[in-house]
Amino acid sequence: MMTLTPPTKKIGKTYRFYRCSMGDKYGADRCSARPLLARAIEDFVVERFMEATTDGTLAERIQAKLAARVAKGRTTFGEVRRALSAHIADTSAAASKLTEEVMRLDGRARKLVEAKLRLEAARLDDAESKLRALEDNAENLELLESQREWFVGALRNFSKVWSDMTPENQGRLLRALVARVSVDEETGVCRVELVKFDAAASAKEVA
Repeated sequence: MMTLTPPTKKIGKTYRFYRCSMGDKYGADRCSARPLLARAIEDFVVERFMEATTDGTLAERIQAKLAARVAKGRTTFGEVRRALSAHIADTSAAASKLTEEVMRLDGRARKLVEAKLRLEAARLDDAESKLRALEDNAENLELLESQREWFVGALRNFSKVWSDMTPENQGRLLRALVARVSVDEETGVCRVELVKFDAAASAKEVA
């Protein structure tokens, strides 16, 4: 995995490099890869996209996958949210009942009920955490849907619009498309792996 280093200046010019993150984290002996010029890597990625978007099929495939992913995500969100909400209601009711029992009991009986109450409280906390995560994912899904038109439109006209984009939008588009760029220093082969939009974020699609 390569990470982008802060810009450095030399003889009036600014240089950016991608450096092995394994070497930074665990020491140079864990990664012998040399720093690579960021411009060269980024130009290679853009050239691949220029080629891949020429006939328009990449944009249409991604458009279909994004639409399917959003539709599936919305359906799943509704189903899981209802199940979690019901579970939270049941667990909350059970915890309330146990709390009332604790107030009436003493000694060993009280300790047993307190143990059950702690278990129900842990279950409730877990369910509420899952619900918050689910709602965060739903917000990300709606954000993806709101940006889909811009995203696919940029792909349909990639060769025309790329040079007119601001550096911020160029980076935004590439970050949304590229899952990984790998370089084999021995063979000189560079591979660009795209995000697989119809699957989990970690899945890849080689271009």
